[in-house]
Amino acid sequence: MTRWLRCISFAALICLLIVPVISQESREIHKSGPFGKDGKLFVETYKGTLEVTTWDKAEIDIVARIESEESGKRAREDVEDTEVRVDLSSNSARIKTDYDRVRHHNSFFGFFESGSNELPLVHYKIKVPAKVRVEVKDYKSSTIISDIQSDVVIDSYKGDIEVSRLSGSVNVKTYKGRARVDVASLLGRSRVETYKGEIDFRLPKGVGFELDAEVGRDARFSSDFGLEREQSRNRRRGYDARVAVNGGGPVVRLKCDKGTVRLLER
Repeated sequence: MTRWLRCISFAALICLLIVPVISQESREIHKSGPFGKDGKLFVETYKGTLEVTTWDKAEIDIVARIESEESGKRAREDVEDTEVRVDLSSNSARIKTDYDRVRHHNSFFGFFESGSNELPLVHYKIKVPAKVRVEVKDYKSSTIISDIQSDVVIDSYKGDIEVSRLSGSVNVKTYKGRARVDVASLLGRSRVETYKGEIDFRLPKGVGFELDAEVGRDARFSSDFGLEREQSRNRRRGYDARVAVNGGGPVVRLKCDKGTVRLLER
């Protein structure tokens, strides 16, 4: 029994020693300030998560948590070296994840820089007024944007994108990521484009718009708006369409080379 108690005590001591080390491998940055209801938000990030939500305040609130997927001294140094640059004014916010110090610290006289898998994650949670324009440039983050009543522009290489309850226009481009775009009210020219990713573009039932679609012969396109018949006639060379749907309205430009685009009704 005494030996068993000694083992338990030793294990507890090890846990106490390990926990502080793990907790040092993440840190948080918080900035806020007055922000115009028609302001502009630009975020440039690389990997991690981005969540943009709205509130009734004429303010912006930015929380960024930097964390490593690894442990140990180097991981802690990489977290400290990762910078979140915020340029904030009363109607503009520019936020950028900066790994320059990490890459320099882990390189050997400028060579053999860290790969993308070794860079820390950055998790953003941002609150803005609903009518703020949002623009995102990303590599492979998970991005969620909700309840914006303005324009949303997203350019991602292979990230996961979700835009929900948008009232405005949208421009989404992904190389081989996945995007789900839900439009509550289409108020301007919109565009979705992928090379070999997957996009679900959802519009209100009965909404009028001008469809301008360019779908490659190796791509897959489906629609809840009764366009399959025209698609089948053009399958050999791909699918191009210039169609006024439900009497027409704002232009919706769809472009897909080898991926999948689904045009859906809400």
